[in-house]
Amino acid sequence: MFDVPLALLCGGEGAWAGDGRLRERVSAWADAGGAWPDQGLPPLWLEELRACPEWSAAPWVAGPPEVRFYASAPLGGPGGGRLALLDFRPRTAEAQAVERLVALAAVASQCLELEREAAEAAQEAAQFRLLAEASTDTIVRGDLDGVRRYISPSVRTLLGYEPAELIGQRAMELTHPDDLPAFAALMRQVREGSLEFGVSEQRQRHKNGSWVWLEACVRLTRDPVSGVADGYVSSVRGIGRRKAMELQLQDLAARDALTGLPNRVEFDRRLEAAVARMKADEKDFLLLYMDVDRFKQVNDSLGHRAGDALLREMAERLRAVLREQDCVARLGGDEFTAIIPLGLGDAAGLSERLIQAARRPFAYEGAAILVGLSIGIASAPAHGVDAGGLLSAADQALYAAKRAGRGTFRIFGDSA
Repeated sequence: MFDVPLALLCGGEGAWAGDGRLRERVSAWADAGGAWPDQGLPPLWLEELRACPEWSAAPWVAGPPEVRFYASAPLGGPGGGRLALLDFRPRTAEAQAVERLVALAAVASQCLELEREAAEAAQEAAQFRLLAEASTDTIVRGDLDGVRRYISPSVRTLLGYEPAELIGQRAMELTHPDDLPAFAALMRQVREGSLEFGVSEQRQRHKNGSWVWLEACVRLTRDPVSGVADGYVSSVRGIGRRKAMELQLQDLAARDALTGLPNRVEFDRRLEAAVARMKADEKDFLLLYMDVDRFKQVNDSLGHRAGDALLREMAERLRAVLREQDCVARLGGDEFTAIIPLGLGDAAGLSERLIQAARRPFAYEGAAILVGLSIGIASAPAHGVDAGGLLSAADQALYAAKRAGRGTFRIFGDSA
């Protein structure tokens, strides 16, 4: 992402990736008591370390391998720490690069938090298995048919029921329909006596009607005399917070940091899904490939901050024209795409509305910026039945629109 020879997590236990010589020199300096002057500071971008007194004395700056550039962003959360980048050459600060570093640090923070939670959960699970009835987990004893014969009092907190209300019932009766196949397969293994231990995650209905994410650690039990399987015991806990964090992390990874639109990875996923739906349901959809006209002149004359502001506003205007069920994404730079579940007959009117929205002046620090929007259009399945072919067709149509004078649209295959 940043084309640097070394990236590191500093503060607490370090983690390294990149150039071996540099890693060895910097880690040795840190082990000898070298302090990181950026702890507690906001995001930092040092273009030339030799010009920074607090860094120039570091042996890996003053001597081999002569590091010249350092950037970092706080990780946040327990223990703090920072995500840092190092390079052997000076690096000019760019607003988008700093924003990407901050976004990447946010992803790293979420990953570290999930890792810490997973480690804590594993440690707690070992203790809870010894405590049984005293456990804050809900302990369930059931027979081979999945019928509960015992459930611990903590189920009141977990699902809102009294234990007596659930005795004699199966967990599958409260399981969310989307999670039922996997859970039913696990319980079938219990019934057959083929599962010694398994873990299941599923949503179960709370007494108030809401859905609660649960993790159930299920172990097969056997008669102590005959050794024949006679049921199961399960330790159940709520994992709603962890699931929420996972969803937040997935959303962060799927969003463009500047505009908040789906990024290239998420767009590719949604395009594949749209193609699959088209093949299953035989419903057309439009793929729009859009490019902001004269964007480079804005960056060159007013700077990247103005360009970023324009892109954010352009994203809002595109969203305002499109419907909730439409997908608009930013691929990078000034390139946008949209997946629209409409037929080719709707393409012209929709494109004109998008172009008109882009033509309105953009206000920036008292100045009125005038740009435009060129659009290339492909229709599925008329112009392709796979994601790559459709994207190529829309791209070709976009180039045709630009050759036609910009601020217009072209449909793939049109000669005009």
